Amino acid sequence: MDRRRFLSSLAAAAMLPFAAVTPVQGQTRPRLRLAPVRTIHRGGQPVVLSAAPGSYDLGAGPRPGALLFNQQWPSPTLRVAQGGEFDLRLDNGLDEPTIVHWHGLTPPADMDGHPMASIPAGASRDYGFVVHDRPATYWYHPHPHHRTAFQVYHGLAGFLLVEDGLDETRGLPTGSRDLPLLLADKRISAGSLQYAPAMPDMMVGFLGNTVLVNGAQSPVATVEPAVLRLRLLNGSNARILNPAFADGRPFWLVGTDGGLLDAPVPVTSVPLAPGERVEVLIDLRGEAGNTLAFVSAPLAITATLPPAIAMPPQGSAFPLLQFDVSAPLSGPPGAIPAGFEPMPGPAPGPAPVRTFLLGQQGAMHLINGTSYEGGRIDFLVPLGATETWRFINQGNQPHPMHMHGSRFRVTARSGTPLASDAGWKDTVLVRVGETVDVRLSFEVPGLFVLHCHNLEHEDEGMMQNFVVGDGLFADGFEAGG
Repeated sequence: MDRRRFLSSLAAAAMLPFAAVTPVQGQTRPRLRLAPVRTIHRGGQPVVLSAAPGSYDLGAGPRPGALLFNQQWPSPTLRVAQGGEFDLRLDNGLDEPTIVHWHGLTPPADMDGHPMASIPAGASRDYGFVVHDRPATYWYHPHPHHRTAFQVYHGLAGFLLVEDGLDETRGLPTGSRDLPLLLADKRISAGSLQYAPAMPDMMVGFLGNTVLVNGAQSPVATVEPAVLRLRLLNGSNARILNPAFADGRPFWLVGTDGGLLDAPVPVTSVPLAPGERVEVLIDLRGEAGNTLAFVSAPLAITATLPPAIAMPPQGSAFPLLQFDVSAPLSGPPGAIPAGFEPMPGPAPGPAPVRTFLLGQQGAMHLINGTSYEGGRIDFLVPLGATETWRFINQGNQPHPMHMHGSRFRVTARSGTPLASDAGWKDTVLVRVGETVDVRLSFEVPGLFVLHCHNLEHEDEGMMQNFVVGDGLFADGFEAGG
């Protein structure tokens, strides 16, 4: 690293005139926005996602500078049936390359949205595959190397819900009682988004001074006095959130990245790293006429923050939204289910350990001492293999590790367990000094990536290519080449 450039960026960042943005007493809060829903049907017309520049409004009037799917803020929610055909076209109306990754799904490798599959400005890409994954809350976002953080930050991200039509039978809320909430911190000044990361921001990850919920600051959700289902997605570039009620009341964790747990688990907060999702039930029966604050509660998290970054550090508290319990009941208020169908376990049998050292060299965050190179295959995994992947964080920042092409169960964590460790996952938080073991199997052949889902870390090279099965592909990648 150029020492002079690094010190100059420290000085420049120190001059940023930002403070935490919190709602003003008596200020009119926006209403919670729910993203438009697009359902992907077998044999129907393909859903089209058009990525293009657009505008946003954070309460100070429309501003240019957003990047939007279908000119919508927040991005459309995609729904698809388990076992259904995923039929979608991506149109790139940006002035730079992009590609979309279906985060959490396990499609064929050429449908996964690998960074090296990015399409140029003005081009299109057709996606078509059968969705075999469990019913769960997934999401989609761009994945071009070096530009993922920029494109996601400016609005290109949305929910992808896989459903099997059995949620009412399970006693889970549906319809207007099922709320997908995309949480993402942003750096805001005078009603405008700011994104100009200096070197310290690349080291830490780009942290904001407010958290938007479905693209709005501290919105109000008018809801029924009933049991509600919240699908919580941390779509932040780098910030770890900790959703909770301000009064500390309990709610129930029912699902993680890869689907439902065996039974609801009572919690008072649920730490959520970038890329992670959870499904929770909140019980508002008996709360008619009340207003309840939902927040990101303070969280003890080790993360060295250079003094040049004038942002609330990791673990800071933020308001999220308010529940105004004033809507009339539309039917029975529901209940907290006693349990669900048994959650499938990981594949039995031996699982050799593959170790990943998460380290640093100056400002760079590395995996096993290497930075990403698109043409290099970092390791091979036999098709059908079950392995234990061991992540050891030797650096000074937490790393949410995400792998494509599979999902996993957390089998060991050296630090305090997290509530979401109990379920199927595709992203796992590895805190400073921690060792985390996950057990996973590989049933889809092809080229995939493993990376940190702190998007600035990923863009700067904290990512590796791996191949499941045969190491030689038509795209020119060759194992050991």
